[in-house]
Amino acid sequence: MKQNTHLWFPADLWIDGRWQAATDRIKVTNPADNSVLAEVARADEATLQSAVDLAAECFQTWKETPIETRGNILKEIARLLLDDKDRMATLLTLEQGKTIRQARGEVDYAASFYQWFGEQVRRLKGEVLDHPTPGREFIVEHKPIGVVGIITPWNFPLAQGAKKVAGALAAGCTMVWKPAELTPLIALAMGPIFKEAGVPDGVVNIVTSRGSVAGPLFARHPAVGVVSLTGSTETGATVMRDCAPGIKRVSLELGGNAPFIICDDADQELACEDLVAIKTLVAGQVCVTANRIFVHRSIHDAFVERLNQRLHKLHLGNGLEEASDCGPLIHDQACADMQAFVDDAIQKGARQVFGAGDIPVHGDAEAGSFFTPTLLVDVPESCRIAKEEIFGPILAIYKFDTVDEVIARSNDTPFGLSAYVYSGDYAKGKYIAERIEAGIVGVNEMRPLKAQIPFGGWKQSGIGAEGGVEGLIEFLVPRVLSLPKTFL
Repeated sequence: MKQNTHLWFPADLWIDGRWQAATDRIKVTNPADNSVLAEVARADEATLQSAVDLAAECFQTWKETPIETRGNILKEIARLLLDDKDRMATLLTLEQGKTIRQARGEVDYAASFYQWFGEQVRRLKGEVLDHPTPGREFIVEHKPIGVVGIITPWNFPLAQGAKKVAGALAAGCTMVWKPAELTPLIALAMGPIFKEAGVPDGVVNIVTSRGSVAGPLFARHPAVGVVSLTGSTETGATVMRDCAPGIKRVSLELGGNAPFIICDDADQELACEDLVAIKTLVAGQVCVTANRIFVHRSIHDAFVERLNQRLHKLHLGNGLEEASDCGPLIHDQACADMQAFVDDAIQKGARQVFGAGDIPVHGDAEAGSFFTPTLLVDVPESCRIAKEEIFGPILAIYKFDTVDEVIARSNDTPFGLSAYVYSGDYAKGKYIAERIEAGIVGVNEMRPLKAQIPFGGWKQSGIGAEGGVEGLIEFLVPRVLSLPKTFL
């Protein structure tokens, strides 16, 4: 394998505000050409335990740090992150594969959470309520829950960390952040930024470890108040089970099976552009991407032709190329998984309109994990892609006839993370959106996620929320003081 050197920091563990080496190391590779970016330290259980212990020791001091100070530190993190946007985005593209334009967008998105929570924390205050007994009053407070065990995925390794870390810091919690082993570098790069921004040593510890070690340790450690995970529904169920004996809080953002509904009166150009954008974002490896694309029968053929023509204009290649619209998948197994979805659908009667060979790969097609966006029509609902989460750039089209029919079919899934509705009729769009069982529904919009609003899933797509005031409450516990108004 070729060796790349793009790091400005040691690929070690970030514990107590400094780098700590480990004997066990794992290779992190670039999915665009399979070159080795770094050999990253991986903590054993004892090291991870010591990191949690340290975070517990630092908790008392950090939770008593004035809110204004915490807010200023968070906003300084946002500033430093944006100042280093180009270098951080390049590293993000190298280890994850997404296009450099998408990587810059992720840096901006991550910074928005540090900025927003830095401002929102100033509004964290107690509330005085009336007491039924004369001469007394209630004071309702929200206190930090303790140490937070954070587990983040490989598809948005910077932004998903920002959502959790920013909310936890604002609340007054300390934490151990375990990034995905496939993409740990961008998380580790945040260590010196936290320190420069003024985060005290030991408050944020970034520790690469096996998920099978970190999850159970977070679950059983008495100082950990909440385990916050973004990952698969299966992993979320395991975390819930591990946390159950200790009645420990969990915050879970899990899998999805999002419907993308295009009504007969939709702006087809807007729907087409947004659909291609969301399916090429991180090469379709996004929990909120469009999974089941429902197109009204009356416009189906015209829309498919429009979509086919648009896909022919894509630039598939190395994410570092400015022209690239879609980069590689995370590894070769992901490509094999997507091909298995396609093969299953075709065997059951689907027809491939666009796919491998229809556009060139601008990069190392042999070494890289590239999968051409694939358009399927006449897809039977017995196919795996109709029922399972598609983590790749497959566009599976289903016809529908009536509004109530498409609502019922959209809700016929155990998942409920996101959904999308395209219609030129406000009332129709709102009618459909209000009846979709999902945590967030974009009407004529493919990326409604913002720092100031909560995002969380329904049904098997998760518990809790990230972003918004709700994303702060995830790390707080309420306390009521019942007091006399005066003391003699």
